[in-house]
Amino acid sequence: MNLSFPSAFHGRTRSQLTRLTLLVILTGLGVGTLTSILLVSGRWQLAAALIVALPGLIVLHKYPFLTLILWLVLAPFLLHTTTAPERQVYWIVHRALPPLTVGLILLTAKIGLRKVKLPRLGFPELLMAAYLVFGTLSIIMLSPTRQATLYHFYDRVFSPMCLYLIIRLTVPGDREWGWLLPVVFFIALSQSAIGVLSWVAPGVLPGKWLDKVGERTTGTLINPSIYTTALTFAGLLLLHGIHQIDAGLKRRLFAATFLLSWFGIFISFSRASWLAGLLVLFGLFFLYPRFMLRLGLVVGLVSLLAGGILFSSYLDKARQRLYSSEAENSALDRLPGFLAAYRMFQEKPLLGWGYGNFDVYDAKFMGRVLDFANDNKDHASHNWFLSYLAEQGLIGSLLFFGPLLWWFVPSLKKLRRLPRDGLWGRDLLIFLWLVVLAEVVINNFMNMLIFFGHGLWWIVLGLIAVMVQTERGARAGSRRPRYALRSWHLKIAPGLAGKDYA
Repeated sequence: MNLSFPSAFHGRTRSQLTRLTLLVILTGLGVGTLTSILLVSGRWQLAAALIVALPGLIVLHKYPFLTLILWLVLAPFLLHTTTAPERQVYWIVHRALPPLTVGLILLTAKIGLRKVKLPRLGFPELLMAAYLVFGTLSIIMLSPTRQATLYHFYDRVFSPMCLYLIIRLTVPGDREWGWLLPVVFFIALSQSAIGVLSWVAPGVLPGKWLDKVGERTTGTLINPSIYTTALTFAGLLLLHGIHQIDAGLKRRLFAATFLLSWFGIFISFSRASWLAGLLVLFGLFFLYPRFMLRLGLVVGLVSLLAGGILFSSYLDKARQRLYSSEAENSALDRLPGFLAAYRMFQEKPLLGWGYGNFDVYDAKFMGRVLDFANDNKDHASHNWFLSYLAEQGLIGSLLFFGPLLWWFVPSLKKLRRLPRDGLWGRDLLIFLWLVVLAEVVINNFMNMLIFFGHGLWWIVLGLIAVMVQTERGARAGSRRPRYALRSWHLKIAPGLAGKDYA
């Protein structure tokens, strides 16, 4: 692996070499000056970080997809930043790296340092840019807490959109999938294990992960809905990886982790997540009837042998979540918020009440729904889509959710041209849309306020966009077949190696 810049000078025009040389000189002068200032002022930690950042930028230039990998590994553990070091890591991983990587990709392409031509962005990305402008103006003009809301907007909208752009601009291939597979395995295994431990041995976990212990399962992700979304995302990509791996211990390990992730969804005790999980399982039975039947028999056998001891308390809890008066009141408690969001949309249908302002104005729009009286509580929003309609109006909502709608129709057309099998075949595109289906179902019963959920939303859309927009899926291939998942023994569809998809 050659990370040095000199190789990048070969084959460049005189103007490209001039711009590249000027960039190197200015970067060296700027970093050297800033490092000297930091050392003189006694801030040696920042100076050391700046020096380390230079080789990091070179690595990011060579492998920008690593930003996505790093985000997926670390972000689930950065939702509770209780110490200064944790907050600094959060700033680096979520707030700095995604936009920095996008800027680096565009800059190096502009000055001719990137040999592969970047793919053309289109209407969905235009909608995203328009929404960033719309949302920012909405906050500046309407938010009573402008600065704090701008931070939330950056964390929940801008930085996650950068994750989407990293995928779109890098067009990941077999090598990147080889990096992604162990990451989703880690997410599924770690979050499922933490979820189980929160019930059987909560004392071994940090207290910051136990705010809903005994009621819901959240792992490290604060909210059971985000928890189950993460498990659905990781579990489905892991299942796709299983069908690209030769039979053996690793395949059985991945299958066991897939089952564990679905057990994590069950013990979340989130009814919306159960509904989403059932719909996803129905889709999986349609795709892999024999494989899913075998897994179902394993689950049934384990439940029969150990169910009376291990699962009886979970089943009692599940029945309580479905049939108790408390569960009924919990469902009815959401109705005033739904009504408030609808009335707010009626009042300002085009531009809305401003990003993040639902909780500011919803109380005056609460009222009686059917026989459920308004109890004068300040009900939280439990519907992401209705909240966006209320806050951003029809214009903002169409701009934000437009990319999802835009990629759906061409996905249907692309499915007919994709091979049934293979790493970039039809099943992967279906799996990605099953993740979207789960997200849509879940977010009809919760307002997504946690940045990790937003990040997963845009990562999935980015992967869908790559499969739809490029010919990679149709040829199942890779720009770099020499990196073909060597360490994970994935099988590439026969006859499809050696293609170039620049």
